[in-house]
Amino acid sequence: MKKGKEKKKKPIYKRSTIFRRYFAFAALIVFACMVVLGLVMIVFVSSQWWNDKTDTLVGNAKNIISVAKEYHLADKSEAEHTKKLLSSTLNTMSGATKSDYFITDKEGNILICENSVNGSCAEHGKMKITEDYMKRALNNGFTNYVSDDVFGRGQFVVAVPIPDDVSGSESIGAVFAVENAVEGLLPYILGILNVFFFTTIILLGISSLVIYQLCKGIAVPLEEMEEVTKHFAKGEFDHRANENYKRGYFSSFAAALNKMADELAVNEEAQKSFIANVSHELKTPMTTIGGFIDGILDGTIPESQQRRYLQTVSTEVKRLARIVVSMLNLSKIEAGEVSLSPVEYDISKQVVETLLNFERRIDEKNIRIEGFEDMSPVTAYADRDLVQQVIYNLFDNAVKFTPENGKITVFVNDTEKETCVTIRNTGAGVSNEEISRIFERFYKVDKSRSFDVKGVGLGLYIVKTIINMHDGEISASSKEGEYTEFSFKLPLKEN
Repeated sequence: MKKGKEKKKKPIYKRSTIFRRYFAFAALIVFACMVVLGLVMIVFVSSQWWNDKTDTLVGNAKNIISVAKEYHLADKSEAEHTKKLLSSTLNTMSGATKSDYFITDKEGNILICENSVNGSCAEHGKMKITEDYMKRALNNGFTNYVSDDVFGRGQFVVAVPIPDDVSGSESIGAVFAVENAVEGLLPYILGILNVFFFTTIILLGISSLVIYQLCKGIAVPLEEMEEVTKHFAKGEFDHRANENYKRGYFSSFAAALNKMADELAVNEEAQKSFIANVSHELKTPMTTIGGFIDGILDGTIPESQQRRYLQTVSTEVKRLARIVVSMLNLSKIEAGEVSLSPVEYDISKQVVETLLNFERRIDEKNIRIEGFEDMSPVTAYADRDLVQQVIYNLFDNAVKFTPENGKITVFVNDTEKETCVTIRNTGAGVSNEEISRIFERFYKVDKSRSFDVKGVGLGLYIVKTIINMHDGEISASSKEGEYTEFSFKLPLKEN
């Protein structure tokens, strides 16, 4: 049977919730910025129009004043001619600026307007400026937006007083310029907004393409790394994130994620190995103990040999105790239940006393000890009991891996800032690859298993943890077939 065509899977950025959210959010920000910019432009344009219109109307009003003075000073024979000249001037200015100009006396009566040249004006004939407006106009003049029954709704009004050049004490009238604010401002704003609108459309189109590519570049690596982390959560550490991204920070993040996966994989393997080792180390002595005790109880082991077998049982019990103590110490240290109680004491004496615990094992393997003859008292500032465990673990490690007729060398010295203890043993040594991981949690040198039949690989990790708690340093070096050396430094007490 012929299979149907499989449905093509959409690109990850088209399926990505992150992509859609980032794109929508970024586009909304751009749109909001354009709206705010438009509003700012409207306010700016309105303010600019207002200032320009004020300057224009005030300037025209002052020009009218010079002619208006002639009208007030003219004799009756010339008054009519001057009135026609003023009316014609007002008519010309009104047509040029689309504003309404007229002249009033002190009482607010309109004397001349743009239509006065043809006789009385129907529009201004019955109009009278209120006392409040005239008081302000005759005083210093005013510029205001008004909406009332005097000038009408939505009007921009400019009033300039006409000074009396004869008395020089008061104004003899005023020139008013009135313009509809909406009709005057709206075309100006619409013209600006028309250009702004088309510019905005173009910018939004360009910015959308840029945002699309940017969000795509962000969403794709995030979604891919999310998929990888889901596998990590399931314990599948063989998956890796793509490190070849155009943006360097995603490449760095992916590299860090992959490194974490490597560490988790190694740690998981080490834990499995640790559990297997511990299970084996616990099972072996328990089997031995159980077998010997059963043999004593059922009489399989004759009474003459029971003491020897009980001695073996005692040794295996102590071995179990050491394993349990190591695991408990590790648990307490990692849980932060171990606190430091530092004191000043002679660490050289502590090194000698600790080494005496291994006297029987040293004699059995005929190990030679060097360095004590040159050792002098050295003061350390540390938690004595915890450092005792460090020295014990290092000596235990050295004695364990030193072959028969081998040598252990001890150095203890100090400087102005720190105390240093070094323990070196001859033997097979450790490879460069293993020496770099020898302090890791759950790590145990593979080729040493045949020698280390009584350990589970926790000692050196505990050693490093204790030294770190003291803000000290510990290092290991080795040359295969010759020696292995451990050295730790403890800071001195600050004065």
